[in-house]
Amino acid sequence: MSYSDKQSFYKDRINKKISGVCAGLANGNGFPVWSVRLAAVFLLFMFPAAALLSYFAAALILPSRYY
Repeated sequence: MSYSDKQSFYKDRINKKISGVCAGLANGNGFPVWSVRLAAVFLLFMFPAAALLSYFAAALILPSRYY
């Protein structure tokens, strides 16, 4: 069993719109950035309190990457 150094949860400071959470999650997991942002907006409309709380928690906790 091998482990990867690649961290899949981080904030992308280059392609950010607000804080880089959606861009970092998309780049780390191989998804298009627009699809993660669309899912975040959908969750914001369906579960506004949970979506806002989790987004701001991720913005505070996740490390930043500049590439």
